[in-house]
Amino acid sequence: MSTALRERSVPAPVPARAGGGAPARRAVMRWAWRLFRREWRQQLLVLALITAAVAATILGAAVSISTPPSLSATFGTASDLATFHAPDPHLNAQVAALRQRFGPVEVIDNQVLPIPGSVDSYELRAQQPAGRFGAAMLALEAGHYPAGPGQVALTRGLAATLGLRVGSQWSQGGAARRVTGIVANPQNTLDEFALVAPGQIRAPSQVTVLFNAPGLTPATLGQNVQDLASARPPNAINPQTISIAGLVVGMLLIALVAAGGFTVLAQRRLRSLGMLQAVGATDRHVRMVVRANGAVTGAAGALAGAALAVAGWLAYRPSLEASAHHQIGTFSLPWLVVAAAMVLAVVAAYGAAARPARAITRTPIAAALSGRPVPPRPLHRSAVPGVALLAAACALFALSAASGTGPAEYQGAGARADRAARRGDPAGPVRPDHGGPAGPPRAGRGPPGPA
Repeated sequence: MSTALRERSVPAPVPARAGGGAPARRAVMRWAWRLFRREWRQQLLVLALITAAVAATILGAAVSISTPPSLSATFGTASDLATFHAPDPHLNAQVAALRQRFGPVEVIDNQVLPIPGSVDSYELRAQQPAGRFGAAMLALEAGHYPAGPGQVALTRGLAATLGLRVGSQWSQGGAARRVTGIVANPQNTLDEFALVAPGQIRAPSQVTVLFNAPGLTPATLGQNVQDLASARPPNAINPQTISIAGLVVGMLLIALVAAGGFTVLAQRRLRSLGMLQAVGATDRHVRMVVRANGAVTGAAGALAGAALAVAGWLAYRPSLEASAHHQIGTFSLPWLVVAAAMVLAVVAAYGAAARPARAITRTPIAAALSGRPVPPRPLHRSAVPGVALLAAACALFALSAASGTGPAEYQGAGARADRAARRGDPAGPVRPDHGGPAGPPRAGRGPPGPA
């Protein structure tokens, strides 16, 4: 009987990733975070600039977007609006045609009434509070909506003008109604009206019909039809676009300032970064430390700026509602601008730290451990762009002088007109090509007569 030994197969070793892989990156990121927590006071200027830029952008965009009046004050949730002046014998037929063509419509009757003892007027409005399109145009502040022929609800300003309150009797046009509530148009607090139930106005002076006509222009429907696009004021540039463009310019300037700050911080950490390289860190890891510091600084500034903007918005919103004369949601912030501002803040800080990160890896390990910075290398800049721009400027000046209407000629004509005004001449329009005023001669000097 013979025996044999069977060798146990040893698995081949897994080659380690160059640079340490993900564990090395996590270790470097943790070390960068510890450095930021220890030396964040050295970056207060960059943090303050980023925080102020993000907060100002968010708050400015929120104010600029929320201040203009909302079209919901007249359109509600509809996209089209038709206005008919009453009395009109064809009114019912026109409303029925709109209903047949576009589906559900909402009819609002209006009658203009004068305020007793005043030249001002108000509207008596018949509208369904829970209407399909006009529900956004009504808000109940006290009491309840009118539900019958003997009930009415007034806006707060109109009730104060008429000296009425909830439960009072209001007599108008020979009809007595009980005030059941205080209402308002949340999209236009200057809108003063008295609300009655639908069908309670016998002789309306104007009838408004709300409906949706997708894909059609008002010109194809009639002169009395208006849509959201035609009612919106012309504004070629969206306030959000302006805010983001200003933020981009501001972040570029902040990045230029932050680049110098990150360079100084990298020089202060030169010995620590040299020790990191001495224990086996690659140039990529060292660059990651500096860039991670920039990213963390940008993220901290973005979060602080967003928090400051939200706090400022909550404090300023009531005053903005009073000046804009319409209700504004508590968190009706331009969230696209908020996200863009925070992302741009991180990108700007990361980009500002990229150049110092590349420069610090060119320092030898021995020089980094000694703490002595490497002397700067001489830079060789080309003078060709500057010479080309100077030549272009001289050529433009030469063309301006050769055109014959240079500033010297205008100055000579202006001097002559000034001397004529001092002598009392009624100078007319000045013509530089004739060298003097083109008005009529003075009354005391006529054309020379015969000798």
